Amino acid sequence: MIPRAPAGPPDVLALPLAEARAQLEAAGYVVEVSETRPPGRRVPQGALRVVRQLHEGGRVVLLVTHERYERPAPAPAPVP
Repeated sequence: MIPRAPAGPPDVLALPLAEARAQLEAAGYVVEVSETRPPGRRVPQGALRVVRQLHEGGRVVLLVTHERYERPAPAPAPVP
């Protein structure tokens, strides 16, 4: 019989941050979070979601981003 490798943390990719954190902490992992954003000025919209998951021992680092980003509204023209 071939021994099984340790299962590792649950796969939480694409989950909202709160749900991903709860699953990992319930499984006994220490969770760290890092946020990424697109370049330029964008207004974040929607929930933070997990886009990458890195596992080292009892620690999991989650890279998160908002569901979408919108360009900010243009500044109003000055009134003469």
